[in-house]
Amino acid sequence: MIANRALDRANLMAKAIRDSGHEVTSPWVLGPLERSQPGDLNIFERDTGGVERSDAIVADVTEPSIGVGMEIMAAHKAGKMVVVVGKKGEVTSGMLRHMEPKETVEYEDESEVYDRLFRVLRKPR
Repeated sequence: MIANRALDRANLMAKAIRDSGHEVTSPWVLGPLERSQPGDLNIFERDTGGVERSDAIVADVTEPSIGVGMEIMAAHKAGKMVVVVGKKGEVTSGMLRHMEPKETVEYEDESEVYDRLFRVLRKPR
């Protein structure tokens, strides 16, 4: 996400991913926003490649993002596990609400993100 990336929440999610025994395959979302010129970086190839190399996607859907929606769709169509994290009461895409299978992690306060996501990621599959 570019304009609406929440770094604190992203880092809580990354910690839950790592602590639950998984690997973060998109570390670029944990740092400063990219300010590349067109042609410097093929973000489409990087992000879709990240989805293809992963067994699952954990996506923050608290704020709308076309790119995140595209990554979720790619993961879903490839049969990957999809975990969506969002603030309780926030409106998300109708397509996303009806997409199955997926795991949903809702939080009211960001302090809940780590524990709730950790529990979902530790569930036996």
